[in-house]
Amino acid sequence: MGRGKNTSLMLGEESKNAVEEAEVISTGARSKASRRETLANSTFYVVLLVAVSNFVTYTVTKVSSARPAKFTGPGAAALAVVDPGLKEFHVVNAHEHLYKRSHLDKYLKACKATGIERTLFVASSARTLMGSGFGIAEYNEKNSRDILNAAKEMPERIIPFCTLRPGDPGNLEKLKAYVAEGAKGLKLYSGHAQFYEKPLDTEEMLPIYAYCEESGLPICWHVNMRLYGKEFRRVMARFPELTVIIPHFGVTFYNPKGRSFRAFQELLDTYPNLYTDTSFGTRGILVNGLGMVSRHRDVFRAFFEKYSDRVFFGTDMVVTGNSEKTPEWIESVLRACRDVLEKDAYYFWMAATGSKYAVKGGDNPYGALKGLNLDDETLRKIYETNVDRLFPP
Repeated sequence: MGRGKNTSLMLGEESKNAVEEAEVISTGARSKASRRETLANSTFYVVLLVAVSNFVTYTVTKVSSARPAKFTGPGAAALAVVDPGLKEFHVVNAHEHLYKRSHLDKYLKACKATGIERTLFVASSARTLMGSGFGIAEYNEKNSRDILNAAKEMPERIIPFCTLRPGDPGNLEKLKAYVAEGAKGLKLYSGHAQFYEKPLDTEEMLPIYAYCEESGLPICWHVNMRLYGKEFRRVMARFPELTVIIPHFGVTFYNPKGRSFRAFQELLDTYPNLYTDTSFGTRGILVNGLGMVSRHRDVFRAFFEKYSDRVFFGTDMVVTGNSEKTPEWIESVLRACRDVLEKDAYYFWMAATGSKYAVKGGDNPYGALKGLNLDDETLRKIYETNVDRLFPP
């Protein structure tokens, strides 16, 4: 709000100074022209300056709608009416990635501003942390160690999950060593199209699943249900007591009225230790997911109400050293991921026309979206109770 006020003041001062300059010019011209001509000239300059001022105000408003966290211009007034702030809960973010320890502080700063008290960090390969040009075999062990070390430093703030690449030698022994060092769960990417190498029920992974089922170690497992749902069902049929968190609604949120979304719910109905989270992904994927919720509120609201005991709050923005990911940027993402659950309507700059992540060809100048406005009991389960049940604070 302050930025918008300052911008308006600056524009007002520029307009005022320009008008005064026009008046000086017209005064000097009186000795050479009639009063009628002078009045016409002055009117012309004033009209011109008003038009320029309006154009600048419009431009500033459009540009500001693509900035993180803050809004200026007409959208700010609407935001003040619609946005009452975040509700008070002991929020646990159950899905996030961390590249390096040096990137943690800016994330924690954003958490403080948005009420996030604990975070479940899943270890990742280089591809997740640095981009599709990097391999899926690189960085798994190093990032697992980094996450474990961060959790040792801040055990009250961090829930650490290690990761393994299916098929690597010595995986079971490695997993047991991670658990001995404090790992609270295992992250698997094998159901992700960019990471898929072998069937999910490959013989090499069966000892891992058996160990996790017997020990009760949860698996956060990215599984695209449309592509690999049959393979995942075979795993669950063999290990029905596995505790598995499948993020992103099993990547079925793109078509919430489709067959895969219904099939995912059938799995939830069949296996009581199966969970999901509210994360969509980062940047453009997040905007698409929030847009789906905005357009299909009834479907998602019914899902959350039915499975309120099986849903965790998550963000999955991937915290790295990317210059774009400032504390303000991170805060804006955390806030949007809460807004969609808590509010009937909200604004998110990434969804605004002019943002490089917005829907192409869309007309949404302020990033206006519709939320689920879930009741406090459901929110408390998603934010607190469900995660605390698996990972007591």
